[in-house]
Amino acid sequence: MKLGNDVLFQEPTVSTRRLRRSVVIAIADDSVSVRFVGEPFAFELEQEVLMYFTAKREFMQQIGRIVSIDAHGAPIDPAAEGAKEGPVFTLEPIGDPISAEARQNYRVSTISAGIQAVMGEEMNLQVQDLSATGFAVLADQQYTIGQVLDVSVRHGEEACHGLVSIQSFRELESGRLRYGLRAIEKDPHAKVFLATLQRISLAVQREQLQRSGGVR
Repeated sequence: MKLGNDVLFQEPTVSTRRLRRSVVIAIADDSVSVRFVGEPFAFELEQEVLMYFTAKREFMQQIGRIVSIDAHGAPIDPAAEGAKEGPVFTLEPIGDPISAEARQNYRVSTISAGIQAVMGEEMNLQVQDLSATGFAVLADQQYTIGQVLDVSVRHGEEACHGLVSIQSFRELESGRLRYGLRAIEKDPHAKVFLATLQRISLAVQREQLQRSGGVR
């Protein structure tokens, strides 16, 4: 991100998918400060939010944590568009930005594989699909886009746990919610977590091929 670049934020609830535009007005080594062009979201300190921006001609997404809010701060860069009105939000990026245009890893359907997950305080959640970098689950509780949760996944002899961020959600006709999750690669347990997800993904693909007669 550069000074003057647009950053879009998604409404931090599971009941809406509205986006609002902000402009980057300051950049530090480990943070970025933005000011909304119109009415800002009611962000709070330490809240984790999902932001979208363009980098190297690709639309990217990344989680950011609100580390300061200056409700009456003077414009940091008066020449930057949108710098004259509204509070300044300073965010600390979490993890690495990823493409928001398409999945970067193949996801295998696991609906019939009997894979279960623990997410937050919910147990025995059905894993719907899985890749080497994340998975999707059906859950009953409501979580926010960008929220970071501790999860565990088990399949046969394989089990792992780590931190994930909520990247997407979809409310089903049954009233349950389907969440798309991505592993946070800077988590201390990420290396083992990602390696285990990779093994589970390959094992499920092999099982599916065996049932279809593709592998003997």
